[in-house]
Amino acid sequence: MEQEIEIITPDKHIVYGTLNVATGNNERLIVFVHGLSGNQYEHQYFNAVPFFNQHGFDVFRFDFYARKPNARPLVQSTITTHAADLRSVIDHFRGKYQNITVVGHSLGALAILCAPLPGVSNIVLWDPTTHFQDIKEKNGSFNANIDRYILHWGMDILLSKEMVQEWQTLNLDTLIKTLTVPCKFVFVGDRRKYDIWKPYLEKVKVKTETVIIEGATHCFNEEGTEQKLFEETLDWLV
Repeated sequence: MEQEIEIITPDKHIVYGTLNVATGNNERLIVFVHGLSGNQYEHQYFNAVPFFNQHGFDVFRFDFYARKPNARPLVQSTITTHAADLRSVIDHFRGKYQNITVVGHSLGALAILCAPLPGVSNIVLWDPTTHFQDIKEKNGSFNANIDRYILHWGMDILLSKEMVQEWQTLNLDTLIKTLTVPCKFVFVGDRRKYDIWKPYLEKVKVKTETVIIEGATHCFNEEGTEQKLFEETLDWLV
């Protein structure tokens, strides 16, 4: 069963999402958190629905920003607003499920780490992004005429100065210490993000696991890598 859900945030924006309920009396929910410029309909979330429903998990996927009434615009978003909106999502489902797992990809992983999430039982982070020194590292530039950063990713993406500043200055050492529930890290084959995260992962105080999916790139587009991603995620939850 599929249900469209609207969650009103404390600052009166609407988070739009889709809940897919597995057959049977289920008490386990997976919440998927997309990365920068992403949405709930990307293949790694859309295709996750039948996979995890078949294994007895309800699935909720949502948009941090959307072309719908009162949705938060990306250009007005920051990692802080992402974390707050994720908290609103978790608060909506807390008490309705005995077990809630949050799965975040890329920048979505940082939103999870920045958000206090009471009621969450497990976390899985898919190729989590890292801080950076210069926006050029992200193929971006600053446009003084519009007072915005632009990511040149085929289609230009506008970001606020606040978003970029937060992203640049994130302290991974501080974030890793926020983990209070078991967490699995899944990295891709080029290991660039893994190499940055590795010294911080050694400081995790809770149960953790790290895996590298060889042959995968950041969005797990390569043949067989999405299936492996789902299997590694499921293995952490059962």
